[in-house]
Amino acid sequence: MALRETLYTRFVLPTTEEACRGLGDRLRHWHAWERRPLQENRDAQWAAVQRLLRHAWAQSPFHRERMQAAGLSPELVRTPQDLARLPVLTRADLRASLDQIRSRGHAPRELMTAASGGTTETPVPIVRDRAGVRQKRSVQEALRIWAGLRPGDAVLYLWGAQGDFAEHPSWKWRLYDQTLMRRRWLPTSRLDDEVFERYRLQLNELKPRVIVAYPTPLQLFSEYLKQCGKPYWRPRSAICTAEALTPEARATMERALECRVFEQYGSREFSLVAGECEKHTRLHLNPHAAYFEFAPLPGAGPDGPHEVLVTDLLNYGMPLLRYRINDCAAGGRWDEQCPCGRGFPLLPPILGRSGDVFRLPDGSVIPGVALNRMPRLAPGIAKIQMIQETWTEFRLRFVPAASFEPSDLDAARITLAKFFPPETHWNFEQVEEIPREPSGKTRFCISRVAAAAPQGAAHGD
Repeated sequence: MALRETLYTRFVLPTTEEACRGLGDRLRHWHAWERRPLQENRDAQWAAVQRLLRHAWAQSPFHRERMQAAGLSPELVRTPQDLARLPVLTRADLRASLDQIRSRGHAPRELMTAASGGTTETPVPIVRDRAGVRQKRSVQEALRIWAGLRPGDAVLYLWGAQGDFAEHPSWKWRLYDQTLMRRRWLPTSRLDDEVFERYRLQLNELKPRVIVAYPTPLQLFSEYLKQCGKPYWRPRSAICTAEALTPEARATMERALECRVFEQYGSREFSLVAGECEKHTRLHLNPHAAYFEFAPLPGAGPDGPHEVLVTDLLNYGMPLLRYRINDCAAGGRWDEQCPCGRGFPLLPPILGRSGDVFRLPDGSVIPGVALNRMPRLAPGIAKIQMIQETWTEFRLRFVPAASFEPSDLDAARITLAKFFPPETHWNFEQVEEIPREPSGKTRFCISRVAAAAPQGAAHGD
């Protein structure tokens, strides 16, 4: 272990950040579990699920009532099939029943407050116990070490969640954050060539070992760096999280930055729990941090997209059992061993938001994230965004390429017909740019249709 890493792991981080107390011992703990056999880790994961169920039964009135209504008790949950009888937990439940969900066994001083993500929904409060927060931070640090980011390394954040940093920090905070912690935060609320040029200068000044970013802003920044014709620093690696990383975005970043790109997965509710190793096979789930279930979406079939349900194994302050995170994943097996030899299971590809799915009048659904891998509509169309206005009316915003011809729209209609039924009608809207969320994310697909089609609906609203 390098001297700087030892200093930050043992002294700097534990002294300055409560979440990092005992970090060195916890990192050794996770590294030891990585070397255990996959089945041993899976057995330990299921034992952790059962411990959490016993705690929720004893300390959370909400979960006890739910288990009783389902004819369950902790002793009766012996298999994943038994667990699946428990109703799904939603953000609406958190919003309406926070006080009943959180643990009666934790004093207020033992709890910390946070909030869920809010890209597509209003954030809801989250409560975590302090011991769990420290465990979560060590899981994050262990996964980032896989991607080449070690405690004490200089890191540049291209980040949209402005609640994570001070946009106009005091000189004391700048001294701590930028000088001692060697971090630089670049907001992504507005991005253009002028902004990217400032970011290029900061990249050259900091010379970070790693860039941590949302994929969409980093892809755009990488395109600028490649095309600007000016010198720029190349990091050792880049870490992408917070939205799905497409193969095209990864290739763009790796060409421009000349480094490997690592995808990681987490959420505001349960923090970082999965990440790529050096083999880049798929995401490894830390099985001691979370338990994942994959429920087929209506009409999707066993090999189609599945909804992700998460049980947080580290938060005893507010148990999250079978929580609907509003993401979806590809179907198929998800517990294979990675060629790297680590005993942490591989997840299926996380496709992204399951909330933005296209729902059709016959009750079937087309997850919008599944269309991320759709071939380019036509050579003359550079970027697209699909919006479902009614059951059969869709709008396609598109940015034309330099070679755009009106006939490209005919080619686009032919391609769309391969995915959507004949009664679907597409309105094409030419725009200069696809609008982004305030966080910097780009929503590829947007649906404004309710969750279930009216009985017998075939056309119209």
